Amino acid sequence: MKPCSGGMFRAWLQIMVAAVAISSVGAATVFAQTCEDQNPPHAVALLLRLQSYCENYDVPYSFDLYGLAAVAGDEAIPALRKIAEWPTDTPTGIYCQRWVSAARVALAKLGDEKYRDALDDRLQDPKHPYAPLGDLTIVGDDGALRTLIEYLVAHADDPAIITDFGDYSSDMREGLLHNIDSIRSRRRVPGLPNANYSPEGVAQWKNYLTSHKGVQLTFPVYPNISDPYLKCLARKVDWGYPDAILAIAAFGGDAAVPILRQFPSPSAGDPMGFLSVGYGTIFDRPGLWTAVQGNTQVGLAQLGDREMFEQIVSELGGKYAYEAVRKLEFIGGKQAVGALIQSLDMTEEVAHKLQNLETPQRAYQPIWRASAIGVQGEIEQETCTPFSSHPYQECVMGVVPLMVKDPPLPASPKMSKENIQIWKDWWAKNKDQAVFVHKPEHTFE
Repeated sequence: MKPCSGGMFRAWLQIMVAAVAISSVGAATVFAQTCEDQNPPHAVALLLRLQSYCENYDVPYSFDLYGLAAVAGDEAIPALRKIAEWPTDTPTGIYCQRWVSAARVALAKLGDEKYRDALDDRLQDPKHPYAPLGDLTIVGDDGALRTLIEYLVAHADDPAIITDFGDYSSDMREGLLHNIDSIRSRRRVPGLPNANYSPEGVAQWKNYLTSHKGVQLTFPVYPNISDPYLKCLARKVDWGYPDAILAIAAFGGDAAVPILRQFPSPSAGDPMGFLSVGYGTIFDRPGLWTAVQGNTQVGLAQLGDREMFEQIVSELGGKYAYEAVRKLEFIGGKQAVGALIQSLDMTEEVAHKLQNLETPQRAYQPIWRASAIGVQGEIEQETCTPFSSHPYQECVMGVVPLMVKDPPLPASPKMSKENIQIWKDWWAKNKDQAVFVHKPEHTFE
């Protein structure tokens, strides 16, 4: 579990929470409750404070209803029901429709039949202009998965599912596939096909539904965990918080590897995200639904899983190279540094190809800072993107000096064959006695 410094932080946090509790409701700051705090009742108390914020039309930007519900679990149900019942055409509810809607979705996820059935009713009601497909994705249970697949099958050839905006169009079928993949990334779903909406793909979906009638479809990890802290983290993963995976790896002790291996098996190229507070869930970041699996890959590799580490190394030099650099930067140590330095030895043709990748790859928050607040120099130094300003080798040479003490070159030197050779020669001479820098401690929550 976490070192004693975490206890000091919790004590400080409790003092600050008490100060907030006696301050005016118009205050702009809310302290989120984390699994590390191991205090579900306080998460419930924060949910109950939402009414005061809504009455004053002043909900703090940091108020994370889903995060609080994930921490509190079933204990959140009474508070969520109170929020969910607010009329949205009268004061309190009218100023807080977003939170009322979120409370109803959270209740559906926690098994409240009233709000779970309401989602299915909305899906069948032609008066509702928008199908609650995103809400069903958050719920992510067997019924939600089956409903999403059935909706995809039913609308595979429906021209109305494509919206033309003139210079671009939106195909809801692509979104449906992403919704299904989001569930697949958080829960084990044996036998679920990796199909599309072509006639062949639709046939696979139909066959899956037919062959899986009356059996459990999805298997979340958290019900199988006895430790309250680790169970809470695994539950947060199911609510769409991928950094909880990294918390399990960092603080789970001997139980971490068996828990991580219960999550869906990662594949090469799954992104790592998010490593910062305030980034919300995977549902807030379209295209990052596989971040749970990417973090699982990194967490297992960090804990010594050779297959996962080699999988990351295999991503270097390919279309996910910039993602892989970030993963190895986070893992750190001799093997990661060695793999990065070895990856510098590539032809100009390959380097140019990487620099002009069309694969979406993102500039993430830097690894070597413990918080989201830092000097601009750190951000420039540690951000790698496949654009002309960040050639691949320059990206690597900007990262490796942060991972070792007394590097032969400072971070982000001018990319040249001479500098690449300096790194290769230094590593050949010092790899057995190099001293590796430890990352600042992250809380991941």
